[in-house]
Amino acid sequence: MNKASLYIFLILIFLGLSKSFSPSIQGVIYINDEKDYPNIFHERPVSLILLDSFETGFLIKTYLQKYQIVHGFKPTEQILTKTSKKYWKRSKGFIGMSLFRRNEVEGKESLIPMPPGILFVGDPSFGLWKNEDSGQKIWKFHNAYKDFPKKFLWGNFQMTRFFYNKAIIFENNLKPFFGLKNEFGFAGFITQKNVIGKFSPKSHKDLTYYQHFKKQLTLSSTKE
Repeated sequence: MNKASLYIFLILIFLGLSKSFSPSIQGVIYINDEKDYPNIFHERPVSLILLDSFETGFLIKTYLQKYQIVHGFKPTEQILTKTSKKYWKRSKGFIGMSLFRRNEVEGKESLIPMPPGILFVGDPSFGLWKNEDSGQKIWKFHNAYKDFPKKFLWGNFQMTRFFYNKAIIFENNLKPFFGLKNEFGFAGFITQKNVIGKFSPKSHKDLTYYQHFKKQLTLSSTKE
């Protein structure tokens, strides 16, 4: 075999391996960064919760994120998206948090990472504040929305008026809010308990390439 044939042969092997070790997912939404959310998700009210953030591929990396989309008046859905490496790195610490919200009346939007459910708390259409014996005010959803805490992956967490007011201050100042005691985000104890290990591995290096690929195909077929 001459050098030219050898080079062509090696190039074909490389291309074949690249294709094999960098799986593509046809029809999956691509998100470059958070500025793309308003143009992709048009409903209102809507809250986008990041469930998982992982990479696949051996020679060529593909960066993936899984979201839970909570609507006010229709069933919750989950989607898998591709994203840029830069945004993937910047946002993976926000697993378990709401990365995009749009309210119902004014269509007001927010791209500031917040605890999940913050969009619906404080809205009298969905619930009300109730006084506890401790003197705190706790948000209670109306019966029609009693399953919302499950959609937000709260577990046993209850949102107090003080917590809510603090979150709104952070949001108005364009700062992410992880909670009064860092309850939310990848390192948050509520996220660790209710999201990590269920929707997201405890370490993004825990899964082998094959497991990532199998997971990717499962999510893609579920979306279809």
